[in-house]
Amino acid sequence: MAKKIISSFFFFFLFTTCIIASEINISSDKYILYNLNDNSVLIEKDSNDRTQIASLTKLMTIIVAIENINNYDDKVIITHDMIKDITRDISVVGFKEGETVTYNDLLYGAMLPSGADAVNALAISISGSLDKYLMLMNSKAVDLGLKNTHFSNVIGLTDSQNYSSAYDVAQILMYALKNEKFKEVFTAKSYVLTNGKKVNATVQRFDNKYILGSKTGYTSKAGRCLASISTFDDVNYLMVTLNNYNKDSSFIEETVNTYKYYDENYSYKKVVDKDDIVVTLKTKYAKEKSVDIKANVEYSFYLKNDFKKEDVKFLYEGRDEVSYFTLPGKIIGKAKILYKDEVLDSFDLLYNENLSFDYISFIMINKRYIISAGLVLMVIIISSILKRKRYSKI
Repeated sequence: MAKKIISSFFFFFLFTTCIIASEINISSDKYILYNLNDNSVLIEKDSNDRTQIASLTKLMTIIVAIENINNYDDKVIITHDMIKDITRDISVVGFKEGETVTYNDLLYGAMLPSGADAVNALAISISGSLDKYLMLMNSKAVDLGLKNTHFSNVIGLTDSQNYSSAYDVAQILMYALKNEKFKEVFTAKSYVLTNGKKVNATVQRFDNKYILGSKTGYTSKAGRCLASISTFDDVNYLMVTLNNYNKDSSFIEETVNTYKYYDENYSYKKVVDKDDIVVTLKTKYAKEKSVDIKANVEYSFYLKNDFKKEDVKFLYEGRDEVSYFTLPGKIIGKAKILYKDEVLDSFDLLYNENLSFDYISFIMINKRYIISAGLVLMVIIISSILKRKRYSKI
């Protein structure tokens, strides 16, 4: 069986939360961190609580736009309706009424500098009105099974009916990253618009090289919010932090430090090898009195670097005996993988061992049946002989 890389949410949640509290400072009120290789949650706090998410709303705005654009080079004319309600305290790209732009300009303008003018232009040019576009966004939230998300504006302005959760934002981002265009825009650090203006990602002003892609957000109500991805040693991470009310860039630093903590303290460990003995079973009709049943599979788990193989145990449930006649590949039970008393996973245990046939054992165990069969055979033979003698006399 091919190498299986897997992780357990419950194991990490129980085993690492107390460590994080003492070794990593995360001052955001709500957050969630994923190991995307396994789609497993490493740490979280109040990740299902509904809250304001500021411009992280634009993640949904942008992915819905991408799914409704046929040609990213198509032209869009900036209209009065697209910019009329944008106040001075809202981030903008700086598009002017009557200006002709492309959908690429609008996508990068919405993501990198978090431009409200670009966001409105996407919504209105695609659906004809903001209300119709919001229907698309909320419909997508339903399609994704988001229980704590609803949108009342495409920008992320403070509104009691515009909310989400750290978990839901993470689901939106994971879904969106499957789209190559979204990933291209999300991971861009800068972009030159068709009018020659260069726009930069908001996280760039913090001079951060560890975050591969990000979307920031801020309102006084939502505080500082960040959705980001990073990769260390081929492990892909995604983190969402919401409602950080510090007045500096610590919300960025805390995310980076969290990524670094896991990179420095965790890695994939070979927990189960094919030749690991799971259980020793008694035998029947075999010269061997017992047989070691091996795992015949390999499992690796994302664990702390103090991992010791001797702390791995197996909890076996199944047959307590195998026979010479047990067929190879037959499931004889289930094995749970225990590490420090936590169940990491379980797998079906297959019988694939070789036994030597023991004739004496077979005869001794089945002597009743053999004697009975012999007697029956003798009766048949004697009856046959007697019949032949009778017919020969005739």
